[in-house]
Amino acid sequence: MLMKPECFACLYNQMLRVAKALECDDACATRIMETSAARIARLNPRQTPPEAAAILYPALSTMLGVEDLYARQKEESIRKARELIPRVEERIVSASDPLEAAIRAAVAGNVIDFATEVSFELEEEIDGIFDAPFAIDETEEFLGRLRKARHLVVLGDNTGEHLFDKVMIRTFREHFQDLEVDYFVRGRPIINDVTVQEAREAGMQETARIVDSGVDTPGFLYERASPEARAIYDAADLILAKGMGNYECMEDRPDDRLFFLFKVKCSVVAGKVGAQIGDLVCARSR
Repeated sequence: MLMKPECFACLYNQMLRVAKALECDDACATRIMETSAARIARLNPRQTPPEAAAILYPALSTMLGVEDLYARQKEESIRKARELIPRVEERIVSASDPLEAAIRAAVAGNVIDFATEVSFELEEEIDGIFDAPFAIDETEEFLGRLRKARHLVVLGDNTGEHLFDKVMIRTFREHFQDLEVDYFVRGRPIINDVTVQEAREAGMQETARIVDSGVDTPGFLYERASPEARAIYDAADLILAKGMGNYECMEDRPDDRLFFLFKVKCSVVAGKVGAQIGDLVCARSR
């Protein structure tokens, strides 16, 4: 999905949120916004929003001398997610269809996002997620493919959300014990996306093999992945891409193995998929 005019404004607002997250003084915040404005003005619209973000965020990191701009917020997201995981696990165990419930739990975690025009409260989302309809619902087709799959790749998205992904993957493997699962993470800190460090600290290796994709954008770009990650991706029977960033990077890749799972959090993506902000989407790649 290529940049739209709204994406430029969104990126500028993201830079303001970075300044607030770092609790910058006025001079520092002004410097961030001036630097960001100059770089945004030179962005190529013939790229995806995650590719543009991968230009802006490292530039700020270098300027400020801070590698992980959202480190503190990521820790808070993990703390909140851990508090809610027992509630989610109880709902999955008691559900008439635990596999479908596990998918819902994973998409509930997708509300943890620091780069979107709207935000949602995680606890409220958990309370309603198991009864909320999907605006685009191809979960049955995904689960049908999962029953036949031997190798699933899950493309991770945000920190905190990855704890819900772990619950989902564990539920899958409890039902399909021969299923091999690889969990892809970003190659470096970018916004609040999950990296090897957060995945390992969460014990993701207990349920899946953690794969450092090598990708430096907040969305999986096959061309930027390491040769090892591309080989694993190519060998998969089924791929589940979590979050809007992965959708923005991959929606134009025709691949019948590929499914997207996310909550709509921006007007551009809403228009692209034919849904509303706040809607849930589980859709196969077209």
